[in-house]
Amino acid sequence: MALTKNTEILRAEVAAHIKADALVRGSYWKPIKNAVGGQGCFISCLTHSYDPTPAFERFGLPVAVLRIAENIFEALPVAEGMAFFAALPDAVGRDGKDLSRVHWGFLAAELRAMPQTTDAAQAVIDPVIEGMDLLFSGQQWPDARAAHARAAAYACALFGVDPAAARAATYAARAATYAAEAATRATADADAAARAAADAVSYADRAAAYAAYAARAADAAARAARATARLRQRDTLLALIAAA
Repeated sequence: MALTKNTEILRAEVAAHIKADALVRGSYWKPIKNAVGGQGCFISCLTHSYDPTPAFERFGLPVAVLRIAENIFEALPVAEGMAFFAALPDAVGRDGKDLSRVHWGFLAAELRAMPQTTDAAQAVIDPVIEGMDLLFSGQQWPDARAAHARAAAYACALFGVDPAAARAATYAARAATYAAEAATRATADADAAARAAADAVSYADRAAAYAAYAARAADAAARAARATARLRQRDTLLALIAAA
């Protein structure tokens, strides 16, 4: 565990990168002639590299939280993505905060926010939500229960079929799979766990999109559902960071 630190430096650097128009989607850090020496994505503007680890070392921002933030940022409209990056220091707020369990609370919230699909899919998702809640509260999710939840979620995701309603269930199950994988890998491989957590975010909003298709919504409505999901994810992550 590491506590947040150098928060005022974080605030100054975020502001400087926004002022320099250095924040761009889809690119790791690229040196250019501007006030901060380059441009890049959410993580890159915090570390001037593709690696989130320096932001953990300098500011106490957990890698899992940064991976999730990057995933959300890449899917937001440009203005919303910049506002998200700008809001990070205010959410962190001060030195000395423990953000090490934020990603578990985020994944629990995302799994709860996904549309109801089938009873079989929900029976897979609910135990993963329970596990995320335990981890977020600082308790243990017993290995046997975590492994069982992961296997059940994987099986549900693997054998999902079209049409759209079943695809929504499939993506929901995949979100549960990656959430469970993040938990089972957390103690052995922190970066792999962080990537699994970020993958869970992607599958959660795909589930929302296919739920819109399943309701016979137009393509525009499905796209709107995904956009709304990303804004919700942004707001949820910032709220959890602020409340820590």
